[in-house]
Amino acid sequence: MAARRYLCSHLVTLTWGAGQCVANLEEIWQTGAVVECDQPVSAGGLGELRCGGTFFAGRLVSADAHEFGWRVELEFSPLTPWSPERFRPAHLLDPMELQAEKPTGSP
Repeated sequence: MAARRYLCSHLVTLTWGAGQCVANLEEIWQTGAVVECDQPVSAGGLGELRCGGTFFAGRLVSADAHEFGWRVELEFSPLTPWSPERFRPAHLLDPMELQAEKPTGSP
């Protein structure tokens, strides 16, 4: 079963190797996250997200350049899983709740 992903918008600090930048947290789930940033990031190495006093360590599984910057996916270490109780991003949205609110008969 795929991990339940949540959409969000929250400024975090992304650190990797010798690099660090402020990034926007776009998606989060128990074992990972996606951030958008404006600095080049290389996939394959270790990385860390800091959200205030909370941090998530893991591996940078992808870093894709696009027109507005970089989209980076971080796979969290089993030692630092995410939960809403541990850290609740601003504007947290569960897309499954939108599905549940659809009126009957809607496509």
